[in-house]
Amino acid sequence: MRLNVTDLVGHPGATRMVEETVGRDAFGDTPWGVADEVLRDPIALAVHLDAVVDGILVRGTITYAVTLTCGRCLTPLDRDVVADVTELFIDPDKYADDDEVDAGYEIVDDHTAIDISTLVRDALIIDLPYRVLCREDCAGLCVVCGTDLNETDCGHRRTAEADPRWAALADLTLPPE
Repeated sequence: MRLNVTDLVGHPGATRMVEETVGRDAFGDTPWGVADEVLRDPIALAVHLDAVVDGILVRGTITYAVTLTCGRCLTPLDRDVVADVTELFIDPDKYADDDEVDAGYEIVDDHTAIDISTLVRDALIIDLPYRVLCREDCAGLCVVCGTDLNETDCGHRRTAEADPRWAALADLTLPPE
C-alpha cells in the first residue's frame, strides 16, 4: 500500500495524519507468514507522517482482528490487537552507500511515495499473540478422552501418576529462599 508523500519530502516539520481502514488485499502480495491463517479483515491504520531531515517518520497504531485458538481447550477466540508503530522511511539521497537500510523502509518512486506494506506486515507479525487462553482458569482438555473440562467433568483423574524414577524427590525438603 503506497502513500503519496510529495507534500512532505523536503519539508522538515510538515506532518499529515492518515486514517484508513482497508482489507489485507490493499497490501498486495505481501506474505503474512504466521498471520496468514488467523488474520481477519479489516486492518485500520491511524498514523502520522512526519517529514524529518532524513526522510518520513511514520508513527501511530495499526488495529486488526485475529481468530486464534485457546492454548488449553482449543476453543476458537476472536481478539482485537492494537500494534504501535514507529518507523523512519529513509530518503535515498540522505544516506551513504555503506549505510544499512532495511528493505521496504525507504522513500520510493522518485521521492513521491512510501510503501507501508512491510511496516504493516512486520507490526502484525511481531504483535501477534502466540498463545492465548479463553479465560484465566481454563481447565483444558481431558488427557484421557479429550473432553472439554470447562463444559463437563468426564470423571477421569486429572493428574497422571508420577514417574517412579522421580519418586525419591517427593520426600525432598528444600530450604526456604
